[in-house]
Amino acid sequence: MIYTHEQGNPSDPAVVFLHGGGLSHTSWLPVIEHLPDFHCLAPDLPGHGKSQDVPFTLEGSARAVAEIIRQKTPHGKAHIVSLSLGGAVALTLMRLEPVVADHLILSGCSGRLAKWLVQMSLPMFGILKWMKPETIVRSTMKQHLIPDEYYDLLHDDILASNQIEFLKPIYTELTGFTAPEKVTSPLLVCVGEKEPGAAKLYGEIALQPLKKYPAAHGVAMPGGGHAWALQFPEVFAQMVRAWVTDSPLPDVLKVVKR
Repeated sequence: MIYTHEQGNPSDPAVVFLHGGGLSHTSWLPVIEHLPDFHCLAPDLPGHGKSQDVPFTLEGSARAVAEIIRQKTPHGKAHIVSLSLGGAVALTLMRLEPVVADHLILSGCSGRLAKWLVQMSLPMFGILKWMKPETIVRSTMKQHLIPDEYYDLLHDDILASNQIEFLKPIYTELTGFTAPEKVTSPLLVCVGEKEPGAAKLYGEIALQPLKKYPAAHGVAMPGGGHAWALQFPEVFAQMVRAWVTDSPLPDVLKVVKR
């Protein structure tokens, strides 16, 4: 089983947090601390963090998450909250083993990548070997609008992930990503208004699930970047609590229309 950070009372409703590519469970800790009334499970996906020795595949990751839910929850079911690559894993889970998922949140969700884009992008990361580690970490955090206070929290993950050897299997998997035909769980699609390259509709890829699944609800966080859970962890936690309890979402969130 992949490594899983566990926090809270196992008898409380379970929420599984799936991190973005190149991060680990630590990126969810600022959000989790605002959810003491939930049983929070934050795995390190294969190839990441303390699960770095496990080869990454989308289907392998999804099945590993399903196994965590079956083993660590009394009813074999949990709410799923995801960021970026974690969103692709969550949707793969919905395709392979949807029975384990209750409510679903996709934040800045990754989607299928064109092979030509991957072939063009990967060599560009070769320049990183000439950069100082501190520069890599700070520039990555700046790009995603992540506050400086999380430098130490994210330092090791960012350095480990900014390598072609790390990125290649992830990018390759995303070229073959297959979304489920339908999602029966209550689905919230959220983005930051300042997603990189999101001049229109807050980013096409992140909003694809909103367009694909008619019952999905979409929201955007004003001023939020790709990893806005780290900018506004309390608001993100409020959103999680509201969505999984079928309550009104925080007023600060803007509704995104299809």
